[in-house]
Amino acid sequence: MLSEMNKKRTRISLLAMAVTSGAVMAGYAASAGTDAGTATVDDATAIAGSAKVRTLPIEQYLPTPAEFAKLSQAGGKLQQKCMQGLGFASFQAPEQGPADPRETFTDLRYGTVDAAQAARTGYKPAFVAARQTAKAGGPAAAAAADGPAPSAAVEPVLNDAEWLAMTGTTKEAGDLAKAKQAAPSQVQGKDIPPGGCIAESTRTLTGGGEQLYADLAQDINGQSYKESVKDSRVTKAFAAWSACMKGKGYSYKDPMQANDDPKFAVPTVSAEEIAVATADVACKNETKLVDVWHGAEAQIQQKMINAKAKEMDAIKKAKQTALAHVQ
Repeated sequence: MLSEMNKKRTRISLLAMAVTSGAVMAGYAASAGTDAGTATVDDATAIAGSAKVRTLPIEQYLPTPAEFAKLSQAGGKLQQKCMQGLGFASFQAPEQGPADPRETFTDLRYGTVDAAQAARTGYKPAFVAARQTAKAGGPAAAAAADGPAPSAAVEPVLNDAEWLAMTGTTKEAGDLAKAKQAAPSQVQGKDIPPGGCIAESTRTLTGGGEQLYADLAQDINGQSYKESVKDSRVTKAFAAWSACMKGKGYSYKDPMQANDDPKFAVPTVSAEEIAVATADVACKNETKLVDVWHGAEAQIQQKMINAKAKEMDAIKKAKQTALAHVQ
C-alpha cells in the first residue's frame, strides 16, 4: 500500500493504517491452509447449493477476513497509542467494521459457483448485492435484500506532521526510498520510530517484522491464479464448459468472459444475467470445472511456496505471532 507515495495524497488507506507497511493483500484473505500436493475434491466441504469451501496453500500465510478485522482493530489501537505518544493527543484511529462472514478466500476466484445465489442475484454475490443496495437505499434496504452490509471505517485525513509520524515519510516525496531518506527523524521534538507508527504497530504485532501482508505471499496468490488459467488441464475444462454453455444457447470461451460481460456491469440484476449465471454454474458442475481448476492452482501454488520455503516460513510465523497478540 505504501510502496508508492503520491505527492498530493493526504489520506492513508485504512488497510495500511491497520496492519501493514507493505502492499495490501491481493485477492481474498483465507482460513485454514491445505497441502496442495495432495489437494483433491475431497478436501472441499459442501455448503449452500453447489458451492464448496475450497482451500489453497497460500491461506496459511495470509489472514482471513475475520482475522484481518481483528488485526486492523489491534493495529489501530497501537497506532493511536504511538501517535499520542508523539504528541498528537487528539489522534483517534478509525473504528474497523467487522468482516463479512460470507466472504472466504476463494469466493469468486473461480467465478460464480453457488446455484442458489446465481438464481437470486446472477453474477453479483449476496454480500456485493447487499452493499450495492445499501449504497443506493441505505442500511434498511440492505437488510431487506440480504442482511446489513458490514460497516466501514472512515479514513482519516492527515496533515503533514501526522503523515510524517504515521509513515516516517513526507507526502511530497513520490518514491518510498527517497521519502524515507528525506524525512525528518523527529516530529514535535520527539523521535519517530523507524517507518512511523504504522511500521511500529506491525513490528509489535509480528514480533519484529514490518510486513504482515507480505509482498511475496501476495505475489504468489496472484501469480498462481494467472498460471492456472494457462494450465492444460484447466484450458481443457474451459473448452468443455464452453461447449456446455453453447448447448444452452450462450457463447463464451471461459467463465471469466461470462462473468465480465459488459451487459452485467450494472447495479441491477436482469433476468438475462440470472439465466446466464445459472447456466454457468450448471456447466461448471457438469464439467467439474472448478474441481479441476482449483486442483491445478493448488499444485501450482504449492510449488511456488516450496521454491521460497525459507521466506514463506518467516511469513507464516509473522502471521501466527500477530494472531496470538489479538486472541
